[in-house]
Amino acid sequence: MLYDFGRESEFERMYEDYFSKIYNYIFYRLLHREQTEELVSDIFLKVVVHLDSFQPGKASFNTWIFTIARNLLTDYYRKSKIIISIDDEGFPESALAVDIDQQCRLIEDEERQELYRALVLLNDQQRNVIALNYYGGFNNREISRITGINESTVSSLCTRGIKKLQTLLNATR
Repeated sequence: MLYDFGRESEFERMYEDYFSKIYNYIFYRLLHREQTEELVSDIFLKVVVHLDSFQPGKASFNTWIFTIARNLLTDYYRKSKIIISIDDEGFPESALAVDIDQQCRLIEDEERQELYRALVLLNDQQRNVIALNYYGGFNNREISRITGINESTVSSLCTRGIKKLQTLLNATR
């Protein structure tokens, strides 16, 4: 889909088309609402700033915007990496992890809370391909291009992740 960003209404239309997809993709990777909101803002700012570098012949707008999202998420992970010494005593373990119960209280829908708790138990690669597939609407070939992961590996990660989610969700019912 091409947008004519010379008009403000086109930016609004693009934002409406992509906000929930990008937000959900980032949220189900970070599993933290406030961090997601900050990162999504950064993503749309970067889209606006670098719009002139978008080349429709090279990739679809959808792939381009999700590549920006993935790259900023990677940068976020690099910047937020906490390094501690093994000798550090008294370092609270909670500083390294997201409080799952606190995040679940922010989610009003009970089924989404169950999904959130199950997603936490997937590895990062499984969460990534599932988020791109179900929240981004990408097929395996597109996910492979965005992530740099082999297409057959993307398929395996998605299949195993979905099976694990099903097992976890069925166990809670």
